[in-house]
Amino acid sequence: MKLMDEALQSHSCVISVMGAHANEGIETIFGRKMQDIDKTGTTYWLMRSPKARPPEVQDICKTTTSYVIFIEPASKGGARPTTTEDAASQFSPDRRSWKALPPGIGPVTGKLDTAATALVFDRLETVPSGTIDLWAYAEAVDSRTPLKFILGCSTVCAVKNDMSPHPGRMKSRYRSVVAVARLVSPFCVWLK
Repeated sequence: MKLMDEALQSHSCVISVMGAHANEGIETIFGRKMQDIDKTGTTYWLMRSPKARPPEVQDICKTTTSYVIFIEPASKGGARPTTTEDAASQFSPDRRSWKALPPGIGPVTGKLDTAATALVFDRLETVPSGTIDLWAYAEAVDSRTPLKFILGCSTVCAVKNDMSPHPGRMKSRYRSVVAVARLVSPFCVWLK
């Protein structure tokens, strides 16, 4: 079964809106991350969303295999571009014990501040033609709340729940899927 099929059948996932990245196209970034997985078995994807912090991501991954579904924004400029290229050197699943990032992976770059975290994958596939129904998901922290992406909060922990009758659902129901990744322990970490 393809990774996208597995992700769409999973009860929980992380959904992330893809935006422009500092001096790199999306295809280049995904290619580099897939090379990391081929060389070392994992890769780290820097993000800073308050709706997908390490404890929340780790929680949805406790009982089942979980995935990250990368989607296109509803409109051009719908995701804030990454403009900073600070390179992380250490990670921590709990902010107490820190380890060096694995040798052999490419740079893990973005804005490194106290909000900098990374999703950890062991599989990643680009999706040439795929669609996701965002009305089929709710926020993981409150399964009665429909997903909502805003600038600065483009990655959300999600669970399957029909939000089509909810008056607060997003206007943009269907989005193109760009890529899918499988999360692997420790699933999400802090960076520095």
